[in-house]
Amino acid sequence: MAYDERKIANSFYLPKRPFLSGVSGLIDFTGSQTRYYTKQILERSDAEAMRADWEAVGASLWWAIAQHERKVKEEYSSG
Repeated sequence: MAYDERKIANSFYLPKRPFLSGVSGLIDFTGSQTRYYTKQILERSDAEAMRADWEAVGASLWWAIAQHERKVKEEYSSG
């Protein structure tokens, strides 16, 4: 991938893990636990980014509808 997953994941969230998970992370020599949490964090941040994008699309649609209605009212009033 073109980006560093660990850097992105750490910039968004710190996972809330129980004490035993933290202790087991000390002896996780393969890094499997870190990869799991990184994947989980990236998926969550992707979902939030998609939600924000769709909110922006919705706001643009409402703005366009209001502009159209205003234009129609102006034409109706003047004509």
